[in-house]
Amino acid sequence: MTYLYLVRHGQADRLGKDYDQLTELGHKQANALGNYFLSQNIEFDSVFTGSLKRQKQTMEGIAKAFQTEHFCMPEAIVNESWNEFDPKMWLTLAAKIRHVDSDFAYNYKNYKEAWEQKSPTTRDHFQLLIQKVLADWVNGVWDPVEPYTFKEYVDLILGGLASIPENMKSTLVVSSSTPVAIVMGISCKLKMEDYPIFMKYILNSSLSIFKKSAGIWEPVSFNGTPHLMNPEDKTIV
Repeated sequence: MTYLYLVRHGQADRLGKDYDQLTELGHKQANALGNYFLSQNIEFDSVFTGSLKRQKQTMEGIAKAFQTEHFCMPEAIVNESWNEFDPKMWLTLAAKIRHVDSDFAYNYKNYKEAWEQKSPTTRDHFQLLIQKVLADWVNGVWDPVEPYTFKEYVDLILGGLASIPENMKSTLVVSSSTPVAIVMGISCKLKMEDYPIFMKYILNSSLSIFKKSAGIWEPVSFNGTPHLMNPEDKTIV
């Protein structure tokens, strides 16, 4: 029996010029998760991370806690199958949708202005946009899409799951919200178009646990933050 501890990266700099970078709180969240694993005597036989900076930084924060105790953690293997979807996808679809949907075009304009001003409303505008983009992507409205269709992206996540060694009791993976949502959808045996529903709720540095039994992944827990005692440390973007 194999257990997968699947973690979303810590808070990233959504309002900065480089989103692929943890904030100070994001680093704190990652280190807190590492300390939580130690407090629960949870060790890992294999460790994976996506290739994005925010994912690697989260893994480093978790590993840092292990370096202070008599616990061992294998060196993380970078596997791009665990990356968040390529921004090129959402920008390409957003450009197409703007030409046929005036409300979307208006929201996109507001989003760009809010982002340039580093306004807290950036997240609200982005959520309106990304839900439409994801719906069109998942349902193949504009296929073929670069760099991949939704089905092709799901296949990448399935490849990430397949790379987890069968003989390992527990594996830690640091990824992003969309891969976490997809693994949850797979484990719940949902249709592909229903996978994104989970994306709305996945907190930064949250922990979801899955069990593989008889070759089938099953959900054990989802989107937990037992390492974040202060409600103000719980963030979603």
